[in-house]
Amino acid sequence: MTRQGRHDVTGSTGAGPLDGIRVVEIATFIAAPGGSHLLASQGAEVIKVEDLVVGDPLRMFGSSRNGMSGWFANLNAGKRSLAMDIASAPGREVMADLLDTADVFVQAYRPGVAERLGIGEADVRRRNPKIVYVSISGFGRDGPYSKRPAYDAVIQGWSGIAAVQGGDGEPQFVKSFIPDKVTSLTWTQAVCAALFARERTGRGEHVELSLLDSAVSFMWPDAMMDHTVLSDDADHRPNLLADYRLLACRDGYVAMMPLTDAHWKGVADAFGRPDLLTDPRFAEAGPRAAHFGDMIDTLGEVVADVARDDVVERLIAADVPVAPALRPDEIAADPQVQHSGVVREVDHPIVGPIRQHRPAALFAGGTPELRHAVERGADTDQILKELGRSPAAIADLRADGIVK
Repeated sequence: MTRQGRHDVTGSTGAGPLDGIRVVEIATFIAAPGGSHLLASQGAEVIKVEDLVVGDPLRMFGSSRNGMSGWFANLNAGKRSLAMDIASAPGREVMADLLDTADVFVQAYRPGVAERLGIGEADVRRRNPKIVYVSISGFGRDGPYSKRPAYDAVIQGWSGIAAVQGGDGEPQFVKSFIPDKVTSLTWTQAVCAALFARERTGRGEHVELSLLDSAVSFMWPDAMMDHTVLSDDADHRPNLLADYRLLACRDGYVAMMPLTDAHWKGVADAFGRPDLLTDPRFAEAGPRAAHFGDMIDTLGEVVADVARDDVVERLIAADVPVAPALRPDEIAADPQVQHSGVVREVDHPIVGPIRQHRPAALFAGGTPELRHAVERGADTDQILKELGRSPAAIADLRADGIVK
């Protein structure tokens, strides 16, 4: 699947299942860039188009060195960078030529902006009928909220995710950008389905999704279980996790989930508490579920004066599902994390030594080694050359302030 203007280096040093697929991204922060990073990790060539003034603001968010944050370095590894004024007439020409070579185009403008820039779905598809075009927005293409700005925190509030964290009390943010990341996973899965369908039909697809729809869909099966069965005679029960919490130990916290009778016996044996087996509230799985809050309170009493790691060791020996609530500084050193290599230390040419994650899915045929995230515009000249621009034409674009 080679097109005119395709580069022979995909941004990875090895092939992957998406080798030969070109993705063009115009987006910032997480929802779109996180997904295109995942596609890059599976072998796709990703070209990130950034503006001339700021580029992706994520370059500056959080801990950074030499003008690049660790956040950006992780989510944009494996991508090439083209810095260009796409609102200018010459910029629009370059963008049109670039999209002629693309298999996938993802943009995260508010509805209507891409059309004003001449890169709406209809404009792009007229020139490239086979392209998979992805539109990401906060609330959707139309509807009462469609024109509103949205970021992850806004969607945590609007989707109910924040309310669920607080239970009957004060709503709480999840301290991770869940709606953004769920959206990134959702659109990449949809793109792979669209590419598969294209192989059979020869036609591209328009994939549309919003952060709100992604977040609501993600949380609905479990967090909204008491708002799903609508019959008046339904047996309504609270969310299983409503009373669930981390349990405070002498020097930390643990997460424990003793669901089966065997698990419960393991807890009783591990802490010398035979009374847990005879208490009618906890003797069997059914009563434990009905008295889940009491069960959690009792478990909290059991571990309160025991060291965190001792709790974990005892319950692992009893085959009870348990984990320490690791602090951020403990995660990279965890034996299983080190064994799997999901986080590793690498030398970044701009940032220096960093810890970088790899996507969780591994392929038996190998996983590409991703190129480091690069400075804004690092690949501009090479991409323009691939699109047929002469050295003189490239120099003129630079002199006119069209590219960087």
